[in-house]
Amino acid sequence: MKFPRNLRRAIRALGLAAIVVAPLLATACASGPPEILDVEWTLEERPTADEAASSTRDSLAVFARVHDPEGMDDIEAMWVIDDNAEIFWSLDPSSWTKKTLGDDTWLGASDLTMHDGSVPPPGMYRVVVADLAGDRVSTEFKLDTGGASKTLPKADWRDGSVDVSTSWPENYLLAYDAAGGLIRDAVIGGKGGGLASLVGTIDAARTRAFAVYGYDPASRTGAFSARVRVR
Repeated sequence: MKFPRNLRRAIRALGLAAIVVAPLLATACASGPPEILDVEWTLEERPTADEAASSTRDSLAVFARVHDPEGMDDIEAMWVIDDNAEIFWSLDPSSWTKKTLGDDTWLGASDLTMHDGSVPPPGMYRVVVADLAGDRVSTEFKLDTGGASKTLPKADWRDGSVDVSTSWPENYLLAYDAAGGLIRDAVIGGKGGGLASLVGTIDAARTRAFAVYGYDPASRTGAFSARVRVR
């Protein structure tokens, strides 16, 4: 299943931006178990350091569309588990990303990594969600790492323009302010262009660094370029 476009863009942006933290109300009382309505995942490759692409690491993005009859503040924890490999990632309101799109709420993380930076192993994974009453619900997804490998997109700053070299079918510009906060992301072509034409005049004036994200919906794989300073 393909990510909704606006969800894919939010997940990509959060891969190099600050995590949005959802507050948890300890006094909430659940009247029923939560539900997992959908799960989406992407395998991603990124530079080990933001501004250097000399080495890379692999990560997994997993997001679940969750519903709880008492509201999302009733959700206490989330786990992504590979039982066969005996690995898991534990998420809570201090570490997960929460994104609301219309009536849908997605919880997850975009930078789940192995301790050695290797690709998470293929196989069946479980997503488990728990609420404050201790009720749990789970669902499975199959992680397939057999997609075609591509190189990281490359980006450069040349005379006020974003120069891009990429082999990815979809590409997005991530623009950051002086503090490293995400300003916006924008769909770009394979060659880039003027910064103002890509993100608008106002956002271009605030941009101090940018990166390019390439995505292949057919293989559910993506990659980040090194971050480039606007000089």
